Amino acid sequence: MRGPPLLPLVLLLCACVSTALQIGAAAGLRNGPVRHGSVRCAAPAAAPTKTKITHKTSGGDGGGGGGASLEIAKPKRKAHVEDVPLWKVILLGDVDYEPDPVCTVLQGVIPEISNERQAKERYEEAQLTGKSLLVTVPKEHGELYVEQLARADPEMIVFATIEEE
Repeated sequence: MRGPPLLPLVLLLCACVSTALQIGAAAGLRNGPVRHGSVRCAAPAAAPTKTKITHKTSGGDGGGGGGASLEIAKPKRKAHVEDVPLWKVILLGDVDYEPDPVCTVLQGVIPEISNERQAKERYEEAQLTGKSLLVTVPKEHGELYVEQLARADPEMIVFATIEEE
């Protein structure tokens, strides 16, 4: 008489042990992965719940359902606005100026002068009256523009100055 086939019983036993190891690994995952023999078993952690439990603290029926709820006010950020004194950058007229190089320098240095016509108008005003307003900016920017105008063309210095507005 022959006994039950041995192979199906061994496979069933392996499946049960494997399931038990996986369940044990999932339970021990909170403290890190669990090592069983030479096989490292780890199951994904449970996702946190997305529901938020709130408690009503004030009873509208006057039944003394708790104290008044406190809300912590968030501070409002105030925009830090400081009145920065503005300075005028003024192009000074000079008999040695040539229109094309001066207009090119004005367009390259002063962002508010965007085309040849604007640069030409400022140049002509400086030649007729002795000075022309280029831009009104904070003092540091004005000083930078004056330096850039003087250094922009190596063959010619474009003279400018700043005055407080």
